[in-house]
Amino acid sequence: MLTDFINFNSTKYNSLPEVNVASGILQQHSNFAELLGKIYSLTNAHSIELGVRLIHRHMQVDEGKVMIEKFQFHQNAPAFITSADFPTDQAYPASWLLEDDGKLTVFEYSTDILVKRTLEKLIKDPSIFVEMCDLIRDYHFENLLAPCITARDSLKHFEKENGFMETTDFKSNASIVKNMKDSQIVDDKNAIINTMWAYSVSDNCFGGDNRCVGHCNASNHCNFHCNKDTHS
Repeated sequence: MLTDFINFNSTKYNSLPEVNVASGILQQHSNFAELLGKIYSLTNAHSIELGVRLIHRHMQVDEGKVMIEKFQFHQNAPAFITSADFPTDQAYPASWLLEDDGKLTVFEYSTDILVKRTLEKLIKDPSIFVEMCDLIRDYHFENLLAPCITARDSLKHFEKENGFMETTDFKSNASIVKNMKDSQIVDDKNAIINTMWAYSVSDNCFGGDNRCVGHCNASNHCNFHCNKDTHS
């Protein structure tokens, strides 16, 4: 299975649903909380920086390009900016789509060094990743949830306690994640949709010792919000 760790399919990505459609389908599954509990227990027990993301597309990707997350400062604030670009040796798979034949295609890449290190752990010992993928398939969430790496060295530039807001900038054709206080939000917060779930096992994960949940609304404004852990 891990031989397909690095392949991206732009046709597959472009066929993914928009965030509000994907969230609506997810909400129809009553066993989602049960699955999350098992994923939290698995990643916490093995101290592995993994979580799951809601499968949805931000924008159309041209053939030959992939979705790459890069750290940089945007309007004088630290930001993760994901956009379509040509792959390089410094772009590492950070999340995956589970295919019907048991294989994987990459959902998004990252240039962060901790993504590379976590990926190396998974390649060396894929058992936890395989177990997580099996859980997603056993609960029939393979078309809704993408296993993802949550560790980022670049998080040291952010104020994690403030949470994270993601917006899709259609002018630059990019997804931009900043601290909530650095983001311009004009939409009704009642429209917010969860897009990422993770049990953070180290200070290098989203939220430190908190559970992190990413949110998006129908206008593609997203919020990675962290709550104090109450999971046992």
